[in-house]
Amino acid sequence: MANRFFEGAAHAAAYAKFRPHPPLSLVERIQAEPLKAAADVGCGSGQSTELLSPYVKEVTGLDVSEAQVMEARKLNKYPNVSYKVSPAETLPFSDKSLSLVTSCQACHWFDMPAFYKEVDRILVPGGILALYGYLFPKPIHENSGDELYSLIDHVSNFL
Repeated sequence: MANRFFEGAAHAAAYAKFRPHPPLSLVERIQAEPLKAAADVGCGSGQSTELLSPYVKEVTGLDVSEAQVMEARKLNKYPNVSYKVSPAETLPFSDKSLSLVTSCQACHWFDMPAFYKEVDRILVPGGILALYGYLFPKPIHENSGDELYSLIDHVSNFL
């Protein structure tokens, strides 16, 4: 992670207590069939990571903050979920080893070009990268970014 504001133990405990959990419908939307392995990057204290547990055989939550990872481990109730300390830009996975990489409310802290390079390295062909947060979504598509942003801005005027 390029920024490291979440490293204190007290902050990690407060983060675990007060950060909202993403809705289960989000995982149901991005998950089409049972997956072998997934990573939740910038996992904090594990709110998003735990949602993947029923849908993925092996889930790894990663965060640059050791305090956040310790808090996530303390709260973990799922045998198929583990947590590791790792920056988003150098992920501890073999090439083409994951079906899904997620990041909930965290990618704004990443060095995005380096993160995308890592995701490209670790995702299997046809794998999914899902970046989500609590604000209005801004989808990214290789060939339609400007058109999508324009449409979202137009629709936002009516919300």
